[in-house]
Amino acid sequence: MSFFKKLFFAIVFFILLSSSIRNILNYQNALKFYKHYKNSFEKEKEKNQRLKTEILKKTSLSEIEKTIRNHLNLLQPDEVALIIAQPTPSPSPSPTPSLSNFQKWLNLYQGKTN
Repeated sequence: MSFFKKLFFAIVFFILLSSSIRNILNYQNALKFYKHYKNSFEKEKEKNQRLKTEILKKTSLSEIEKTIRNHLNLLQPDEVALIIAQPTPSPSPSPTPSLSNFQKWLNLYQGKTN
């Protein structure tokens, strides 16, 4: 009879142990999902705030006027336009081949001219 009691308690212990392990694993997966979902929510919340700010900027009258004036090159009555010409790059001088003194004297004695 004691063998059956020990076997019964061993089976019950095994079932409880496996159930506890499964619950711990499910909890870890749920915790991982929660952290991922929370990070995604925070990112979307920041994006939403940034977009709302951008909408407010784009719909303000001063911003609209500034954008229109910049695109159409318009001025207000009391403004003066300064047009600055783009500088043209000056051509760089081509390097002249420089001979060593020995080569210059050799060319002089041989009668060669450059």
